[in-house]
Amino acid sequence: EPVKLATIQDDEINESSGIAASYTHPDAIWIHNDSGDKPQLFLVGTDGETKAVVKLRDAAAVDWEDMCSFSIDGQSWLLIGDTGDNGNVRGKKKNADCCLYLLKEPRVPRANGRPKINWSVAAKIEFEYEDGRWDCEGLAVDVERREILLLTKALPGKSGLFVMPLDLQDDKQQRTARRIASPFILFATALDISSSGRTMVVGTMLNGLAVTRKADESWKDAFQRQGTVFNLPPRKQGETICFDKTGRWLFLTSEAKHQPLWRMPFPQ
Repeated sequence: EPVKLATIQDDEINESSGIAASYTHPDAIWIHNDSGDKPQLFLVGTDGETKAVVKLRDAAAVDWEDMCSFSIDGQSWLLIGDTGDNGNVRGKKKNADCCLYLLKEPRVPRANGRPKINWSVAAKIEFEYEDGRWDCEGLAVDVERREILLLTKALPGKSGLFVMPLDLQDDKQQRTARRIASPFILFATALDISSSGRTMVVGTMLNGLAVTRKADESWKDAFQRQGTVFNLPPRKQGETICFDKTGRWLFLTSEAKHQPLWRMPFPQ
């Protein structure tokens, strides 16, 4: 059963839109707000207390919608999705393109209170979808296949699962996201993939969906099978979900101030 670990205390976390487990700091997750906030991240302990605030250099926050964490060759990373596009206008005229920000996971010094630090972005990934403009609130990385996955928010059959290659070297990238599936999912609001690269979780306003990929198949093939639908804990407006480092547990939060931080087992 889901367990309420704590209540998030920070008044500045008022619209939690993306969360990711920390691979560097024990018993902590990263959180960012939805549109309207600065380009900043909050490191929040599982006790609900903010451990640090990290402001990102050379980044903008048009409409941040999701983030994920992953580790490759002993280095932990964060990937942030500035991918919100409710009016399907990103990239038109003076509207900023959708983009992703890749950064090495910040190392926060141990300190009393709520330290604020600055951190640099390792890469900015500007991209477009191969078949139009979409609002996207789901972002994940498959470390085994070295792929970035994006799940758009739309009506069932219209939403798309898109893929791009993961490049950890180039600091400026231009990509095209390729559609590999059109899942029957109603308004997906969150996405994550476990550290093994084999299990995926999708969050919606109503419930969750678990999808498992075999060792020799792609996510396109995995989505040909029916996933496992499961219930999520009660949330005021839930737009976040992420795996812990082990891939056994899920963390969830909700928009608005002073909302619960939930933990629940990944359904087998």
